Amino acid sequence: MPIFRYEVTDAHGTTLSGAMDAPDEPTVRCRLAQRGYTVVRVVPASHPSRPVLWQYRTTHFRGRVGPADQAVFFRQLASLLRAGIAPFRATSELAQRTTSHALRHVAEEMRSTSERGGSLADAMARYPDLFAPHIIATVQAAQTGGFLDIACDEIAQEYEYELAFYKGMWLPRALVIQSVLAISVAQPLFPTLFPDNDLRHYLLLAFVRNVPIALALIAAVRWVWRRVQAPAMAGRRAEWALGLPVFGDLARQRSLAAFVRMLRRLYAAGILPVQAWEGAAAVVPNAVIRERLVDVRQELEQGVPLHEAYHNTGLFASETEHLIATGVMSGEVIEMLDRIAEYYQRNVERATDAARFWMYRLAFSLFLALSGLLLVLMLRSYFDSVFRFTEGWVD
Repeated sequence: MPIFRYEVTDAHGTTLSGAMDAPDEPTVRCRLAQRGYTVVRVVPASHPSRPVLWQYRTTHFRGRVGPADQAVFFRQLASLLRAGIAPFRATSELAQRTTSHALRHVAEEMRSTSERGGSLADAMARYPDLFAPHIIATVQAAQTGGFLDIACDEIAQEYEYELAFYKGMWLPRALVIQSVLAISVAQPLFPTLFPDNDLRHYLLLAFVRNVPIALALIAAVRWVWRRVQAPAMAGRRAEWALGLPVFGDLARQRSLAAFVRMLRRLYAAGILPVQAWEGAAAVVPNAVIRERLVDVRQELEQGVPLHEAYHNTGLFASETEHLIATGVMSGEVIEMLDRIAEYYQRNVERATDAARFWMYRLAFSLFLALSGLLLVLMLRSYFDSVFRFTEGWVD
């Protein structure tokens, strides 16, 4: 879809400028007028030597940019855009302020791409290790609908949600690691509670054999976790997530909430139903649900009404299907999508509480199981030593 640069004035007479994805110039003027701006000029953006998205050379960074840095980055970007600063100027400012080397590099790439008339999402797509596909799709859809500042705020909120979800998990994780190390250090001692006091033999067993094995086990678990979190494993990870009790419900509710929320925004921006559905499906975090929604898009192209396509996904609650059908017949699709978005947001909050409860419960259960194993080894060794102490007393 082509990109148009625009210059407008707001109600206070302040001149603003930016870029927007749209099918044609009248669409851009219509969207800007709906947002209360007075259009000064709209011109097609030039695309000198702009490569298409799938020809971008991806860039990989060692290490990981945490959700806290990501949240601050997108929160600042949203604030600058909301103030009317053009994307290329906003990203230029962020390139100077951001402390993360990777995000500084991304901001500079975003600035360069927007100056050439490209999309910020195109620049982000070059960094699959930093941005998940649904984050890139959110920026792309927001630029299409002209609400990039709102989308950046929601992306920042998603990273903040991730921080809040795992807040406090360091304690059960530390307890589990402590239990593993305690077993590795104490295990050689238990069979010799009444030994020949061979300290050298104990040190060899504990610190030359057991501790390296425990550290290797911890490192292997971390390596497997990082492999599972790699972009190439997104499909498998999505399948596993949906198959997990409690956590699968959370993944499902988050995906449906993201879809409905974006569908509502694109409809309100005047995007055609097929394009709105396609853009909303792309922002879904779970790849399995995303593919299901993309498949149903073909039905919309064939003329199937929105509420029938919504029903044919087989993903949504029946009460929300009735709401969307009523909205289509009454012409109040946006209002009904608002209600459906609120419904799924409440479901996300409920599923989040349940998932956090079970996450803590499983972590502490693992800690108790390892502690119990340590206690069993100690008691068994103690009584074995007691019985062996009397050996030889009777001929």
